[in-house]
Amino acid sequence: MQTLDLKQSYFELFGLDLKFDIDLKQLHSEQQRLQAIFHPDRFVRASDQEKRLSVQQASWVNEGYESLLNPVKRARYMLQLSGLELNDESETTSDTGFLMEQIAIREEIDECHSNADPLSCCEHIAVRLRSKADQFGAEFVASFSQGALDEARLTSRKMQFVARIMDQLMDLQIELEEELEI
Repeated sequence: MQTLDLKQSYFELFGLDLKFDIDLKQLHSEQQRLQAIFHPDRFVRASDQEKRLSVQQASWVNEGYESLLNPVKRARYMLQLSGLELNDESETTSDTGFLMEQIAIREEIDECHSNADPLSCCEHIAVRLRSKADQFGAEFVASFSQGALDEARLTSRKMQFVARIMDQLMDLQIELEEELEI
């Protein structure tokens, strides 16, 4: 049975350079190729040890894929590879302007419920959030490439805030679509 080097980075696993802007098509095709090799379904008749190894390696491939596919996770992973210890539980941002903006966006999302066209309201906010996510991605790249890791860390936290709000907005959009179908 072929085995993976579990000490290599996810970037190495998928044959990608250590950079934020990755080729998502290459990531996906490599994930598919690796899953074709290591997926547990291929080892139904194998020994128990080979089955466990297959599960471990397939899980590692999936974990790596999810980490690199998600821009926030990718940024955080790059920081970890650079030697920064990250603690998502205790880290926050002290940028009060940014925090106030997040509060205002959450209030706008709440107001979409009572808007005459709630889905259009949500989409308008989503466009702004995607623009913010792109802006923070560019800021992360600039900070990281200059070796300003603390600044890159702060930007990655802002990326996390925006991603959480986007998730909440998507949940609201689904809820509104279901309500409108009734």
